[in-house]
Amino acid sequence: MSVRARGRTGDRGRLKGVSLVVGGAVLFAAGLFVVVAGTGLSGALGMRVETFGRIDCDDTRTEKGQTVWHCSGETPAQQRANDAERERVAHEALRAHVDGVPRSAEISRSRILFADHDGRMDPETITATQVFDGGRWYAHSSMLVGYGMIPLFLGAGTAAWGGYRLRAG
Repeated sequence: MSVRARGRTGDRGRLKGVSLVVGGAVLFAAGLFVVVAGTGLSGALGMRVETFGRIDCDDTRTEKGQTVWHCSGETPAQQRANDAERERVAHEALRAHVDGVPRSAEISRSRILFADHDGRMDPETITATQVFDGGRWYAHSSMLVGYGMIPLFLGAGTAAWGGYRLRAG
């Protein structure tokens, strides 16, 4: 007859295994969320997806010498509103000698993060996902999917290692 003494070390190993599984699952879910936001699948999950036109990308140098691209664009609704505002200001400019100088047009644009951009030409259109109402727009891009794969794989590996520790413990 063999007796296996468990004691405190066995419980501690089980606790570490459970925490690895939970932590890995959270990391996996975060990575999956980023991958879904970077692809066209986000619309099926109820997130807002828009296609932007009139894209304008500008580069900014960071302190470390890297280049970061800041892109902005207009949704079709913004394009219509901006065109109407430009037309209104142009008509008022014709009357400037009577009423004075008109105020400048208020043009609204949306900032788009993680847009694929080669630095030579601005893209024609960009499709992006807004995760939260009034939040930032994340472009459907290979760069965003690539960044999302890192926590996805790390989370899967961590959860698998925690499951192994649970079975071995």
